[in-house]
Amino acid sequence: MKKKQLLIGGGIAVILLLLFGVWNLWFSATKVAFINYQVISLGQISKANDNSFIKISELSTDDLNRLAGYDMVFINAMGLRITEEQRAQIQKAADGGLPVLTTAATNPANKIISLDSIQADILKHYLSNGGRRNYRSMLNYVRVHIDKKLFSVSEPEAVMKRADDVLYHMDPKKPEDEELGFNTVAGYNTFLQHNGLWKENAPRIIVTGPMGEPSGLIAKLEETGNMVYPIRSMRSFIQNHGIDSVRPSAIINMAHGRMGEPIVDYLAKQNIPLFSPLNVNRLVEEWERDKMGMNGGFMSQSIVTPEIDGAIRPFALFGHYKDEEGLQHAYAIPERLETFVETVNNYIALQRKPNSEKRVAIYYYKGPGQNALTAGSMEVVPSLYNLLQRMKREGYKVDGLPTSSKELEQMIQSQGAVFGSYAEGAFDRFMETGKPELITKEQYESWIKKSIRPEMYAEVIAANGEFSGAYMTTSDGRLGVARLQFGNVVLLPQNAAGSGDNAFKVVHGTNAAPPHTYIASYLWTQFGFKADALIHFGTHGSLEFTPRKQVALCSNDWSDRLVGALPHFYIYSIGNVG
Repeated sequence: MKKKQLLIGGGIAVILLLLFGVWNLWFSATKVAFINYQVISLGQISKANDNSFIKISELSTDDLNRLAGYDMVFINAMGLRITEEQRAQIQKAADGGLPVLTTAATNPANKIISLDSIQADILKHYLSNGGRRNYRSMLNYVRVHIDKKLFSVSEPEAVMKRADDVLYHMDPKKPEDEELGFNTVAGYNTFLQHNGLWKENAPRIIVTGPMGEPSGLIAKLEETGNMVYPIRSMRSFIQNHGIDSVRPSAIINMAHGRMGEPIVDYLAKQNIPLFSPLNVNRLVEEWERDKMGMNGGFMSQSIVTPEIDGAIRPFALFGHYKDEEGLQHAYAIPERLETFVETVNNYIALQRKPNSEKRVAIYYYKGPGQNALTAGSMEVVPSLYNLLQRMKREGYKVDGLPTSSKELEQMIQSQGAVFGSYAEGAFDRFMETGKPELITKEQYESWIKKSIRPEMYAEVIAANGEFSGAYMTTSDGRLGVARLQFGNVVLLPQNAAGSGDNAFKVVHGTNAAPPHTYIASYLWTQFGFKADALIHFGTHGSLEFTPRKQVALCSNDWSDRLVGALPHFYIYSIGNVG
């Protein structure tokens, strides 16, 4: 009896093993790994996948010991950096029967392909032509013809040639489908009209560049009253004079590297502003924690070289998130998207608003008390006075301007002073005679809620106490902001960003959050004075040295939050290469 039970049990085990083998051979999921693919490209491939029996993974070069767990491996060898040992790992897996396809190999030693030439060519054509239909067919081809599965299979379509269209837009009726392409501006305009996206006399904004996932940006720009023209090749669009039919108010280049002199020359002649939002190229939470923000070659390609083209506002807009399967996707960070689009709209508004209606805030840097205003290679007060006179001649509302720069200097010393934290008596006199703007607790806290994260404001309270802080206050609890107002133009001293007797350290960076007076001045400029533009005048102030990042800023960085969405101009003599 026992022998019979053992035979039956053994037979069941054999059958189960056979069933498992059959399932694994013909019915199980097809596991596809991608090595060194850009997150944007891999995200598009992932979105194209509609088969739950095809599983996509990103595999780092540090995890090549996991190669045996996949049914197909794609390697993008452009810029691939691997050691001899890692190369040998890939080669060994390929020699052992793992289907491997390497494309764009700049190093011949990295060109590892274990498919036959026909299969390799078909997959290369799917990849090079791109688009959701091609990517979907590529994955189906892998499951049917390489992994040779029999269940949950779809015969792949023939390769669709890459669209050579000039403009593109997702179909509002089928947002998950392939983007629609257009070869003429007239054809694209007809599409806008038929889909409720045409807005007579609205600003027209061109979106181009490879480093962002633009769908969220395009939708938000359209939602806020613009017409958006997504362009595949900016160079050809200019050369073929398509841009002349658009007459854009702004260009948004999701930048990585230079656009080239012909494009720059055209934009300069037409006076079209060029924006360069950044992809931080990693998970959002990792970037926010990073005290640097961005560095090295990626910073050079994303910030420095676009600025050579004249790009402005290198604003961190795109980041990565992980889906349920651990795959990274690029997207426009919602909090950042709101501010960036508002910023672009504010710059465009400057083009359309008469000078007489523009409200301009100008910050100057000066030391405490009677110290002179400071700016390398500039005489600050005469230069400020010349600027105000020029603005008045050009139609800005500049009322009550004094008759000389000397008189302006006297006004600044009495009404636009800066105080050290020790100057308590001077505070009291200034609050009585200096005509400061007085801000209530309710005003300040409402502005804080609009601009500053709760955890950042908690740092302010920990460092400086509750509103209104230690100085520049009235007996009824209001906070004073020093300023001189001439009609629609206001001059403001940049207050001390910290406390203490070490002036150099206060300017060049303290680890503490700035005091209420510092924050209130900038928030009043945004929400109280309602400036249309912000100017920092002279070299240099302290805003860029407030705690945390100095480049690729996040919404947890003071300089990002205190400038907000205002058009920002920094006027100074660049003599310090560092």
